[in-house]
Amino acid sequence: MTILDIDFEKQPGPKYRAIAAALSEAIANGDLSAGERLPTQRELAWQLGVTVGTVSRAYAEIERRGLLSGEIGRGTYVRSGPPTQDLPMRAPAPPAAIDLTLNFPAPGEERRAIAEALTQMAEDPDIGALLDYQPDTGLAGHRAAGAAWIGRRGWPVDPERVIVTAGAQHGIVAALAALTRPGDRILTERLTYQGIKPASAMLGLRLEGLPMDAQGLLPDAFERAIGDSGARLIYCMPTVHNPTTITMPEDRKRDIAAVAIRHDVTIIEDDIYGILLGSPGPVPLATYAPDNTIYVTSLSKAVAPGLRIGFAVPPQELVERIGSAVRASCWMAAPLMADVAARWIQNGTADRILENHKIVSERRRALALRYLEGRSLDAPAGSLHVWLHLPEPWRAAEFVAVAQNRGVSVAPAETFAVGRGNVPHSVRICLGTPREEATLEAGLITIAELLQNADASLSMIV
Repeated sequence: MTILDIDFEKQPGPKYRAIAAALSEAIANGDLSAGERLPTQRELAWQLGVTVGTVSRAYAEIERRGLLSGEIGRGTYVRSGPPTQDLPMRAPAPPAAIDLTLNFPAPGEERRAIAEALTQMAEDPDIGALLDYQPDTGLAGHRAAGAAWIGRRGWPVDPERVIVTAGAQHGIVAALAALTRPGDRILTERLTYQGIKPASAMLGLRLEGLPMDAQGLLPDAFERAIGDSGARLIYCMPTVHNPTTITMPEDRKRDIAAVAIRHDVTIIEDDIYGILLGSPGPVPLATYAPDNTIYVTSLSKAVAPGLRIGFAVPPQELVERIGSAVRASCWMAAPLMADVAARWIQNGTADRILENHKIVSERRRALALRYLEGRSLDAPAGSLHVWLHLPEPWRAAEFVAVAQNRGVSVAPAETFAVGRGNVPHSVRICLGTPREEATLEAGLITIAELLQNADASLSMIV
């Protein structure tokens, strides 16, 4: 590609928009042809005399328009064929172009693996059967694959207890729908996965957040809340808690399980991140209270979020009830996608993709530790995000607003809070969403600069 000729002084608005406009025009004019590789972000930044972050935002803007495609390790290319006319999954939040709010794994080998899987499936003479209605709990082979995947967590389960779901969120909703009535009170951690809030609101449930310490949910608080509220259900994330990254130690899991057993309370355990800590890693809470726990996981964080395949493991007596909730909500998880997931689990592809994700995740975590060195943050190995505790005088809402103005989106603690109690001045920074590591690096540099120059940055707030 020839060097772009951009006179930034004559271009209104931010520099990244001028770069995006120039590249879009070059594509429209045919100066950049389909399949042509663009310079790396560092190369173009050097050519134009701008920062890497500026080029990152420009590339992100053009990719949003459907003109570019990128893949880690290969680079950024002009798309072949017309740009997509589909609506984006999520509307961008201008002017921020570096989105660090969504907890996705960085893209990796799954993109090539899906093409291979679909080719193999096309040659299967029985593939058409997957277009028929299937049992609400899933096909026997798919349930067995789910049991094998969960077995990697050090917890062997009977495939007859496994229910195939359309992702972990669907598993959580199905469990709530099966076991509650409108008006019921559901316990959870004071800071919790934000997806539980709209799910509970949809079902007319009331959430009560419980205090935590550095080891997670407090058993005494759990027991008091049962007595005070009469709640019969608790949702929690004991391993790589979202957003705090806390993993309960074994003793704490035993104590929480003992409280649930003593009061006959059902636990919905969200273990979507546990597999990222290795095999078997810390065992699930469900191993200490299998008759009181509905275990939920998926392949979204370990393999590919777009598969939308997860697994729920309730006590045997609840399998039919939760299966009925699956049937009422979507009839069944998509058999085609479940078959892809099952094939990958059985032939080792899922394990290879997971290992690749772990390598990339660790590399990105190292970037966060480098640029946020000396700051108070929680960033354990295996986590796809870090939990940054803001120094004085920052407040979380102010930091998010200023970062947004500088082109970086992060999530404040308030997003995860249940109830109206005090929340920490902390933000969650997701490391996997940017397609290119250079984009993540630019975002981390901006965050580091804001922390370093808090007084000057705060003065910009009107």
